[in-house]
Amino acid sequence: MNIRQACFAGALACLLAACGQNLNGVYKDDLGLQKYEFQGNGTVYVSTMGVTREAAYTVEDKKVKITKDGDTLIYDLNDDGTIKGPLGMTLKPEPAK
Repeated sequence: MNIRQACFAGALACLLAACGQNLNGVYKDDLGLQKYEFQGNGTVYVSTMGVTREAAYTVEDKKVKITKDGDTLIYDLNDDGTIKGPLGMTLKPEPAK
């Protein structure tokens, strides 16, 4: 393999990794009313005031798309790792324990 092929293979691997980005961990709003538990397999558990629902999610182009029963909500994935949701709600990653 020459240098050109190696560079192409490396760039392709990086591109494929970026396309398949998943979140993994717990995100909460400042008031503690909402909690999102993202699993690396594309599942998210959304808890609001003690009620938890399971949904599917994807990440693409700095957008987190959460789908439940055919309805999709689109959130912004910020550069600082927070997620901006509906009505200006910001979800912050919970520190690792």
